Amino acid sequence: MRQKIRLLVIIFILAALAMPLTAHAAVVGRFTLIKGQVDVLKGGKVPGIAAKVQDGVEPGDVIRTKSGAKAQLSMVDASVITLSPESRLAIADYQYNPDRGERRAVLRLFRGLVHTVVNRIIKTEEPDFIMETHTATIGVRGTDWYTLLGPNSSGVYLPRGILGVNSNLPAVAGSVRLQSGQFTQVLQGRPPTLPQALTPDMLRMLERLMDTGLTAGGLGVGLPAPGAGSQYQTPLTMPGSPDQKLLMQTIPPVLAPQHQTAPPVQVAPPPVQPAPTPAPVQPGPSTGPSQP
Repeated sequence: MRQKIRLLVIIFILAALAMPLTAHAAVVGRFTLIKGQVDVLKGGKVPGIAAKVQDGVEPGDVIRTKSGAKAQLSMVDASVITLSPESRLAIADYQYNPDRGERRAVLRLFRGLVHTVVNRIIKTEEPDFIMETHTATIGVRGTDWYTLLGPNSSGVYLPRGILGVNSNLPAVAGSVRLQSGQFTQVLQGRPPTLPQALTPDMLRMLERLMDTGLTAGGLGVGLPAPGAGSQYQTPLTMPGSPDQKLLMQTIPPVLAPQHQTAPPVQVAPPPVQPAPTPAPVQPGPSTGPSQP
């Protein structure tokens, strides 16, 4: 009898310990749009499962869009996340308690281009919605922005709202605060560039890339070409493209103008004046030899 009671107690304790784990693996968002081939790595583990509209996602899941594919997620806090073709995003953590006004969301972008809209603002001392990339950490208050990944950089483009952006390396000091209509870039191991104006042409290009993807859209970012001032011009290859296709530039990020020293002005020397020809010596009156 005592052994049965002990067994029941052990089962009860194990069940109680398992309850928080089950609660943590709750659905935190659902697919509201799927175009083309989209799959989900449940818990980040292969094989991928083909996603369908209204399928749920949980913390730990990784969403992948294939070439020509697109996906949109509606989260429990009314945030909307849209992945362009050839993108990969992990739901690292997502907790939301509307009754207590608490949220902790952490997304990790591994590849591609993502448009994120955080509609619900929660007043906290620290950002409660974080986007992480291989070079940057983005802290969100309530906003609408694009995150674009290159091999060694992250572009953050903000049509509306407020964002705090810094390097993902704690040892790299410096951060920027983006306002509506600005963008910045974070290169590997460097602080974000100064905020620059997000032009209508750049915004239209981002919207187009959300449908075409980076490979088909031909996006490239690199270092300034000689004589180009602060304009990035060198093309690059995006990570993971099947043929590592060389992409040409379409959205040139602009750095802060650099103060350049003007080259010295070459002043032509005055023409050399020929030396004046000495006047011929006129012979004076001859005195002749003296007479003795």
